[in-house]
Amino acid sequence: MRTSQEILKYLYAVATIILIVLFINSCHRLTDGKFIPIGLLPSKSLVDTTFNRLFEQQIAEQMDQYQCPGMAVLVMKNNQIIYEKQFGAKSRYSPDAIDSTSVFRLGSVSKGFAGILAAILIDKKMIHLDDPVSFYIPNFTFKAKNKDKILRVKHILSHTSGLTEHAFSNLVDENVDREILVSYLNKLTPRDSTGKTYAYQNAAFGLIEKVIEEATGMTYEKAMDFYIFSPLGMCGSSCTFEDLIGTDNICHGHKYSRNGFVPVDIKPHYYNVPSAGGINAPLKDMRSWMSAIMGYYPDVISPNARDLAFNEYVETSADRKQWNRWEGFVSSHYGLGWRIIHTKSNHIVYHGGLVNGFRSEIAFDKNKDIGVVFLFNSVCSYSNSAVEQFFNLWNTYHKDDEVIL
Repeated sequence: MRTSQEILKYLYAVATIILIVLFINSCHRLTDGKFIPIGLLPSKSLVDTTFNRLFEQQIAEQMDQYQCPGMAVLVMKNNQIIYEKQFGAKSRYSPDAIDSTSVFRLGSVSKGFAGILAAILIDKKMIHLDDPVSFYIPNFTFKAKNKDKILRVKHILSHTSGLTEHAFSNLVDENVDREILVSYLNKLTPRDSTGKTYAYQNAAFGLIEKVIEEATGMTYEKAMDFYIFSPLGMCGSSCTFEDLIGTDNICHGHKYSRNGFVPVDIKPHYYNVPSAGGINAPLKDMRSWMSAIMGYYPDVISPNARDLAFNEYVETSADRKQWNRWEGFVSSHYGLGWRIIHTKSNHIVYHGGLVNGFRSEIAFDKNKDIGVVFLFNSVCSYSNSAVEQFFNLWNTYHKDDEVIL
């Protein structure tokens, strides 16, 4: 017969195992960020109060000029938060202030999550970039405009299907079921060369979800949680409409009217293809996401997976978009759910998003290890230039590696 002490030891061991299992499988981590051994901590804080005052002045001026209802901002340098703040209210019709846990819709910034998830699975040999999409979606009979007539995984993730830009995005806006989208895409004939010509997509990009589901045996939402959200402790993030409306601390998107910005109803569109525009996240979780894509969670996103996602698969310099007009612009390309933009001063990995009255921007310089996140609950004009303005200020302030006082 076991003694009381032996029973206590046994119960303690069982409890420890249960806690370890819960820790591994739960989104609710014991720490807010990545553990860094004491010897690897930076010798001094990288926070520069002078730069932060200049940056905050820039934000205040732009928000006032363009009447932005609210936003949340994060800047990270060498895996350290050097600036983080929230501005304004969750809704123009509410006095509730935005905080670090207020949830925003990310729109097409969701494509970066899909690209990274696909890259993780490619790195694990569960998917191959050259796999035919029809291998995972047998009823997909689309004929590509290339020698072998095959549309491959790399084509949908890099927007090189050959389809006309935004093919059937109207059906995504109407929340049409994914299976119906597949049937419509089957009827299309590519206008341009598959694998060579860039044209931005939403419906076609959403095909990656079925690929991921077949490769993992999980729903897309479960796979996103298993491989990204939970390992990074992104407990406030999700990719379903039900999760969004079930959140208490939620922002409302806004549209412009003759009375200024007014809130709009939260709608379910783009949750039919969450890979293209369905991620929901608070700024708090974007800390971990920024840290991970910048390379500080190699156990979650390996260096090889990052290289796969940020590789330059197709040139996009001719696209008539604002990032191709940034100061000192040299060239732009598209990776797997990410834009890669070269200027005379920066090598930037970037994406923006717009959905349901929300705007989001995320960018980091691979060489300078500096990144920024902007989450807007409106489509105010500042959102179109926020990233460029930030890097212009950063480059000017740190010109020739000397601080301008």
